[in-house]
Amino acid sequence: MRALLLASALCAGTALQAEDTTMLVMDASGSMWGQIDGVNKVVIARDVVRDSLGAAAVTQSLGLIAYGHNRKGDCSDIEVLVPPAKGTNGAIAAAVAAINPKGKTPLTEAVRRAAAAMQHTENRATVVLVTDGLETCDADPCALARELEQSGVDFTAHVVGFGLSRADGAAVACLAEETGGRYFDAGNAGELAAALSVAVAEDIPQQAVVEEPPQVEPKHNLQINVQLTADSPPLELGQIDKLSLDLIRQSDGKTSRVAYEPYVALKAEPGKYIVRARYEGGEVDVPVTVEQFDTAHATMVLNAGVVDFQAIPLAPDLIDQRMISWEITNVATGQKLGRFEPELRSTFAPGRYEVRVLLQRRTESAPAPVEVDIEPGTVSEGEFLLPHGALRLTPVDEAGGALPDGHVRFNLWTLKDDGTPDRMKFNANGAGKPLLALPGDYALVIEDWGIAKRKLTRPITIAPGSLTALQVVMPADASADLREVAQ
Repeated sequence: MRALLLASALCAGTALQAEDTTMLVMDASGSMWGQIDGVNKVVIARDVVRDSLGAAAVTQSLGLIAYGHNRKGDCSDIEVLVPPAKGTNGAIAAAVAAINPKGKTPLTEAVRRAAAAMQHTENRATVVLVTDGLETCDADPCALARELEQSGVDFTAHVVGFGLSRADGAAVACLAEETGGRYFDAGNAGELAAALSVAVAEDIPQQAVVEEPPQVEPKHNLQINVQLTADSPPLELGQIDKLSLDLIRQSDGKTSRVAYEPYVALKAEPGKYIVRARYEGGEVDVPVTVEQFDTAHATMVLNAGVVDFQAIPLAPDLIDQRMISWEITNVATGQKLGRFEPELRSTFAPGRYEVRVLLQRRTESAPAPVEVDIEPGTVSEGEFLLPHGALRLTPVDEAGGALPDGHVRFNLWTLKDDGTPDRMKFNANGAGKPLLALPGDYALVIEDWGIAKRKLTRPITIAPGSLTALQVVMPADASADLREVAQ
């Protein structure tokens, strides 16, 4: 039915060959990833354009303009994808099939550029606008319609409202009304049928029989997109990690790993398949039928959310970003997931999670964890302040010369109420690197664990974001005690 509707709109511009040139203006804004009856609107539009242009007897010059398909938030994102000419049906269908909706809805300026591309002040010109939303770039489509009607030789605009409410349809219909065109409402099957019957009865003449072109196999007959929710745009490369896409043939269960990214176009043998998307804590299956001369589309809706946390060192010079990692625990199941990167940005199934940042993969040096509730389509953001201080120990001989640190071990112990050591909290073998620790009061235990087996214990305070440097004398006489060098 949608194919017939768009064909009606296109042919409305060719009735009795009243116009010489027609430009299809295609909405490729981000909202085209919304769904009608469980199918993305952009997928429906791709199929409709392909089928209608393949079936309609379009004899005039045809061209294509799209908007919102290159960049997000850019009102200048308007592009002539196929200049108007005869015999462009296949090129237009291919261009629409490659559209990836992203941005805003500058439909007024797109219609203006379409009119200019057809030299509407010198030639008969028709615009067919397909839109699922209203103008979002501070322009007045009604005023433009009056301007083009007055300046054009014979300018007409037809509008296909794709999933628009009644109020929104009325707001954009002025483009058609002011130029003598038609507004087609494609909101549901009933309205679609009614609009189609009127279009066919009034605007479509007897059409010549068109010989079917030979079928050509597409380069890719299966495209897979991944989305967080049904109404969100598709994820782009790098926006999700720990993702895998498998293609499972239903006839024998043969499974092929086809991608680790949220978009893939591939060639598969005709048949029935299951596309399976696996990600952290979730799995989605979508059935798809692959045909030889058609391109099937599988949209994997994860119904997932995003966790976006940062770790901010109080003293960046003390903490190497490579030391930072993350531990994420599903509170309900206890499943633990690890991330080894300075920032945590990942996609998870809905639920409650405990998020913990680690230094050097040690839980004892971690700030208190937080719990977050992940909901589909949402981003849970947070920050961890890393207040750690550091202790650097240098072993020296009695003359103050540096010694190899291979036999030095030093530990920080928490304290009992009486100030004596309670339990070991932080430790380091060797003095080559500073020991990172959470701020607080500790007992420092320095051990020579070589031949002498001697020990020095003293209280110490680790201050937030500061480095404490100590020197300890290790006498050559094994019977002599370790002693600290006064600073």
